[in-house]
Amino acid sequence: MPTIPDWVFDSKLETHFPPGGKYETVHTYYEQESISQRPIKKSEHWQREKKIGDGGFGEVWLERCTKGNSHGHDVRAIKQMEVRRQVDYGRELEAIAKFSHTKACLPAIQATEASLFIAMEYLELGDLQDYVLAQSQPLPEFEVQRIMSQILEGLDLMHENGYAHRDLKPNNILLRSCPPNDWWVKIADFGISKRIEDGLGKSTTMKGTFGYIAPELFGFTPKGTPYAVDNWAAGEIMFQILTKQPTFEHPGLVFNYVQTPNIFPSNQLLANEISQPGVEFVLSLMHPTPAGRISAKDALQHSWIDQPLPYTRKSAPLAYKEAHSTTSLDSVTEQLASWNTIKSLESPSASAPNSMIGKSASSNPIKPPEAFETFIPSTEELKTSSFHTSTNETVKFRPVQHEKRKSANTVHTILPKTLRGHYGRVTSVAFSPDGKLVASGSTDQSVKVWNTITGAIHKTLEGHSRWVTSVVFSPDSKFVASGSRDSTVNVWNILTGDILRKLAGDMRESDSGYSQWVTSTAFSPDGLFLACAAEDITLQNTTTGEIHQRIAGYYNPSNSVAFSPDGILLASGSDDNTVKLWNTVTGDIHKVLDGHSALVNSVAFSPDGTLVASGSDDNTVKLWNTMTGAIHQTLEGHSEGVTSVAFSPNGKSVASGSDDNTVKIWTTRTGALRKTLEGHSGYVTSVAFSPNGRLVASGSMDQTIRLWNARF
Repeated sequence: MPTIPDWVFDSKLETHFPPGGKYETVHTYYEQESISQRPIKKSEHWQREKKIGDGGFGEVWLERCTKGNSHGHDVRAIKQMEVRRQVDYGRELEAIAKFSHTKACLPAIQATEASLFIAMEYLELGDLQDYVLAQSQPLPEFEVQRIMSQILEGLDLMHENGYAHRDLKPNNILLRSCPPNDWWVKIADFGISKRIEDGLGKSTTMKGTFGYIAPELFGFTPKGTPYAVDNWAAGEIMFQILTKQPTFEHPGLVFNYVQTPNIFPSNQLLANEISQPGVEFVLSLMHPTPAGRISAKDALQHSWIDQPLPYTRKSAPLAYKEAHSTTSLDSVTEQLASWNTIKSLESPSASAPNSMIGKSASSNPIKPPEAFETFIPSTEELKTSSFHTSTNETVKFRPVQHEKRKSANTVHTILPKTLRGHYGRVTSVAFSPDGKLVASGSTDQSVKVWNTITGAIHKTLEGHSRWVTSVVFSPDSKFVASGSRDSTVNVWNILTGDILRKLAGDMRESDSGYSQWVTSTAFSPDGLFLACAAEDITLQNTTTGEIHQRIAGYYNPSNSVAFSPDGILLASGSDDNTVKLWNTVTGDIHKVLDGHSALVNSVAFSPDGTLVASGSDDNTVKLWNTMTGAIHQTLEGHSEGVTSVAFSPNGKSVASGSDDNTVKIWTTRTGALRKTLEGHSGYVTSVAFSPNGRLVASGSMDQTIRLWNARF
């Protein structure tokens, strides 16, 4: 048996098989009944009764205690897995021993040279997959809320201790209690089958069960942590028990979603009357990129977890005790082989172990090979090699065709998307660094935070007494700072919507705050300071609220401020027609950029810090070299003043908004106009690129925010 940490053997049972005993197992152990007595040797006799599950890597048997103290568990499930090669499954055994707290009997580990036995609690109610399949309708949202909170509590515990499940699915969510009683679910199968699969040479780079595999495991996005994979699977579980439908029927649609996140089938959830926070919760777990996905810990703090929901029980308790006969697929390896060789219209299937109690449960119908090949993207698009099966056959990819998915419930959002909710002019827009949210400030005195995928309002932040003039996210995406004509700057907690801090203004001028309204705010790259432009410019400590640096000698009001990527410089645009670059350490002027013929409304640094863009009432955008102060390009094409400028994340493009109601996208290197975005019925007041560069947000006097496709 491979090397296993000593403490894991605390769960190992001393086992022997009586001569002539038919499928009987005897465990011996020492138990101390009182402090004054020495430990007494005891034994348990377990008789195998019937097989309750089997699959490609083992069998599950029901055993009953016929003699000895069963510690309240008269029956148990034994999962027996054959190990024909040396396999390092110590990590998974650690997980079982660590996270199963009823140590007296369950779980327990037995091992021989050829087999591994896991003794687990037998839960006669089965698993979540069986339960959902037995229902005529999807589960009510309030029940799903209880189930998900328990699943996420389990994942959070695992992740905090450095473990990832790797194969989370409804088959591995066991039911200790279900309606008409309260929900009590347990996570089972901590990856043992997958580790043994590795040792048998059947592994692929994709770990998990088809339908619950995250995009990064297909190679559709950069790799992330294994914890993010678990969180994706949790989101898929939630979607399926809310709708009784898979989120994506095959990997080709997962690829589509990665390329165009706004096609997530949110209206399948809305069709089942799921609340908007519930929809947002699913989306947060199923963000296409691992880095953008919410953690289990943060998910437990999401507003949906504690949201009061209508108590309308539609589901019913299980009407059966035996496992049904529908087969399921356990590993993506077997499925890929099936897809490539089966040519009938029947869905491929194979038996596999599903849970510690051996319930055999069905997965969602799988598309036939013809459909699979139609939707999977070409290897040229993915820039990866084809998948290879255990039979050395290659699954060929063909280009994705979005329009061929004919689900009546799927939303194919076509940009631009218009966000409506303000009843005043939109003055400022900003994307969160993680790309999940976009914030907007308005003359209606509020800040609204929107979900970039659904377009729904995530939070409305109210607390200013006059117009909001500026909004900006903190680098960690957890806070929004808003400046206002009420001479205050509020720092908001996005999760709760509360004001974390009101930053004091220039106390030399007024005891109540800024002597003049705040025109612009900007977080430093490290999030330690917030630049606030008013009559002068201050750098304030975001933790203490104290003024760290005051930019002196600036007698013309600043309309816009922006930090350089390294935080050393601060750019400001002013009514004196200039752009000034300030040293944030000393507060001194580094350079004065003089060339505009009218006031400067907006400034932005390029991602590499070599350029500064400025938009002016002279109808132009200028790109300046930050080292020399020379003009790199003058961008001409707007018929009215330029109100806002923003660089794309790769620095190759510049967006500009104007009083001519348009947004223009320019090429940084040549200054050529790439695209004019038209659709607003009022002045464009603010523009921003999303972190992945695929979207441009624009706010307008027409009270709307528009999300545009920036990929032309």
